[in-house]
Amino acid sequence: MGAVEFRVGATDPLAYACGLLRTAAAKGATLVVRVAPASITELDARLWTFSQLDFVPHCRDTDALAARTPIVLTDVLDLTAFGGRDCLVNLAPTVMTGWEVLPRVIEIVGVSAEARQAGRERFRAYRRAGCEPTTLEISA
Repeated sequence: MGAVEFRVGATDPLAYACGLLRTAAAKGATLVVRVAPASITELDARLWTFSQLDFVPHCRDTDALAARTPIVLTDVLDLTAFGGRDCLVNLAPTVMTGWEVLPRVIEIVGVSAEARQAGRERFRAYRRAGCEPTTLEISA
């Protein structure tokens, strides 16, 4: 079971994720990014446009190039199939399964009351699974 870190207080979670993914990709990391179905298209578009100087290589999990692409976007509930990746970045509000196969999990939690409540529920789910998440307050 990997390390779980909550990054709490993102005023724009998708923008924060774009910066995080850019940094991770530059370091050669392979990530799976779990996004709510309603936000996956927006994150995909933002990764193409958020920086004029950087390319963040990404695709959706259904793409033929997913196995060779450093960053894969998905909205699945079971992440077991992504066990070969270095890290999970979770932007979705719901609890998922299969995260234990990944060496690291980063949860990005927004500032709204709904986002914070959903984050607390995921935090408790990790604890029930025997993991002790860490928390980092961010102001981004």
